[in-house]
Amino acid sequence: MASKDFYGVLGVPRNASADEIKKAYRKLAMQYHPDRNPGDKAAESQFKLINEAYEVLGDPQKRQVYDSGGGSGFFEGFDGGFARGGGGNFGDVFSEVLNEFFGGGQSGGRQQGEHILRQVELSFEDAALGKEISIKLARWESCSPCSGNGSKNGKSVTVCSACRGTGFVRIQQGFFHVQKTCGTCGGEGRVITEICPNCSGKGRISVDRTITRSIPAGVQTGMRVRIAGEGHAGIGGGPPGDLYLDVVVRPHSVFTREGDDLIVEKNLTLTQAIFGTTLEIPTLGAPYTMKVDPGTQPGTVRRVRGKGIANPQSRGLGDLVIRFNVEVPTRLTREQREALERYAEVSGEIPAGQAGGEGGLFSKVKSIFE
Repeated sequence: MASKDFYGVLGVPRNASADEIKKAYRKLAMQYHPDRNPGDKAAESQFKLINEAYEVLGDPQKRQVYDSGGGSGFFEGFDGGFARGGGGNFGDVFSEVLNEFFGGGQSGGRQQGEHILRQVELSFEDAALGKEISIKLARWESCSPCSGNGSKNGKSVTVCSACRGTGFVRIQQGFFHVQKTCGTCGGEGRVITEICPNCSGKGRISVDRTITRSIPAGVQTGMRVRIAGEGHAGIGGGPPGDLYLDVVVRPHSVFTREGDDLIVEKNLTLTQAIFGTTLEIPTLGAPYTMKVDPGTQPGTVRRVRGKGIANPQSRGLGDLVIRFNVEVPTRLTREQREALERYAEVSGEIPAGQAGGEGGLFSKVKSIFE
């Protein structure tokens, strides 16, 4: 029988390292796995060939025999299963591929703790500038007397004899070796002979805790802040979950927000709009002094760079945006009306002596600014 080029099957050079061979095998096994190619006989044949190649090249002794001229035919007499003898690591790597393909969990009952979700309400200023807040919550934490393993004094634990501590057992179903949760220990990989009285064998106890953390500047409604490691404790020595905070920002009486820009609506009197003025514009810090040009029209927008809100991701600053409106008085004293009518006569807008009445200057001025 002609010798097969196992290096060519895996697509690696003859001097490839063990890690390179393993990486190539994992990639190809995922690509040609029959469950990803249902009914494809060519893919199934290639999958078998890939496994045959890795069984030889993944074992140092078999690879040495193969490289010395033994060829692929030398191994034809071995058992047809995947995890053949010879002390190689094929079975372990194949299990890794199955776990990756089927989304297998961690072995030995080791699980990450559950995440915690809370809503936090912030004022406009606290959301824009950042705020240290305290969150009260009840969460599962590792039991101290048993160090989280659920046994009395943390010592009454034996390795499960059925799965040898892995939490799963392998059974052969036709072409495949399938991994399933161990029924003896329930996937824990261990058996507790004496249960911890403090946590009733759970390894975790409920604790009321206050978590104090800083909310970054610039958050806004709809954002979710992640606080790593502040969720429930893990199971069987697994890592803790995370704490997530959903942000809700209360509206402000003066400011609004558009992206990272801070928006201020500022009203000018009629004379301020005509003659110009100097105003103090409110900001999230010290007021900003701004000179308003004479003849400023309603709807005029002024922008001050870098005086807006911080972006929590880029750390850049938005702008302060001022939108001017002009207030037209609804009532005038006799002196004010006469002054405006005189202005109209001087500017030639209306003939002398015809400024009064409903169609007079005041009505025209009002209509202009409205």
